[in-house]
Amino acid sequence: MLVSEEWDGELIVWARCAEVDGLFVEPALRRERLTLVGCAPTGRLLKAAERARHRSGEPIDLGSLGLIVGFPVPGADPEGDPYDAYDDDHWGLLAPVLIDCRPSKLGTSLFDLVVEAEVDGPVWRSEPADAEWRLFNGPGGGSLGECLRVEGLYGKRPFPTSPPIRLIGCEPGERLLRRLVRPRGDGDRVTLLAVDRTGQVMRHQEHMPLQVVASRPSALGGTLLDLWLSEGPAVRPVPAARPVWDAWFEGPPTEPGAWAAFPSEGRAEWAAFAAARQGAGRPLPDPVRHLDGRHVTDVPGLVCAIGEAVAGPGGYYSQCWHTLRGCPCGGDLPPTPFTLVWHDAEVARRALAAVSVDTAGETPYVDDILRLLARVGITVELR
Repeated sequence: MLVSEEWDGELIVWARCAEVDGLFVEPALRRERLTLVGCAPTGRLLKAAERARHRSGEPIDLGSLGLIVGFPVPGADPEGDPYDAYDDDHWGLLAPVLIDCRPSKLGTSLFDLVVEAEVDGPVWRSEPADAEWRLFNGPGGGSLGECLRVEGLYGKRPFPTSPPIRLIGCEPGERLLRRLVRPRGDGDRVTLLAVDRTGQVMRHQEHMPLQVVASRPSALGGTLLDLWLSEGPAVRPVPAARPVWDAWFEGPPTEPGAWAAFPSEGRAEWAAFAAARQGAGRPLPDPVRHLDGRHVTDVPGLVCAIGEAVAGPGGYYSQCWHTLRGCPCGGDLPPTPFTLVWHDAEVARRALAAVSVDTAGETPYVDDILRLLARVGITVELR
């Protein structure tokens, strides 16, 4: 369905469609090389820099990095609200690897770090003056130090575009019919809702402009139309996730462990479906929950397994997982404390032995999970 929301919360249905062509796309990955100049790293980033100095030429996986560039707003009233006088840009460095580490000319204790990553941030900005550059353990994570600037970050990448999509077998609503008769240059912002066979909303894709560039009678017959939109959602699932969508189209899962048949990308998509319906997947009332750990061989699998243990098949455990990276929220307390019996826990411990996301870079992922669960009041028994 294509919907929009009025100022008073009323939901407007623009069209109901049978299928969307072009929804599943491979991401256009673009690796970029950045230099973190005059960097004073801490925690796991410092450890990676020290390893790079002794392993020249061998890339070192950095997991995930966040970067916040804070700067004074030009022309702001210095006597006014300080929140109006200061702004910041948030950048994500996805799948970063450390290529080189060398002493910086800007200070005896500083380094210049050469990093390759997929860069996500405000492409329309030019580099601000008098900025502070702070590094974090992924978005929302703890501090990993700071640097004096980052070369190659601003002003070199094209504005992202969203490929068109085709809506197949559409039953247009009254507003869309008027728009088709009298097209406009601008487009209302609409949301694409995916519904299952019973009509329950499975997922929603972000707001996108409703700009119809072509239409024709649909091959599905009747008064249905096929519509071409100039832009689709900016964030879309990958083709490997399509079987997960097909599974959830039949309705929320009723059998435990259905997520285990999918590869890591599919499990991540399964967790996203579970998170989208977490209001419907209420926690089980039992004081003792059982986690089936036989198939926990990756991080998305662990998220799926914990969600299922807490809220049944297709369930989701609502927890701030950024806490594992040093988010100061401390984690979300469950409505009622319970005991989690983790069966075959050694499967996850072996599979995730090399994964570490804590700020210090000292503890394996499973140990971080156990520490977080204990902190929020959940008793874990490993079996």
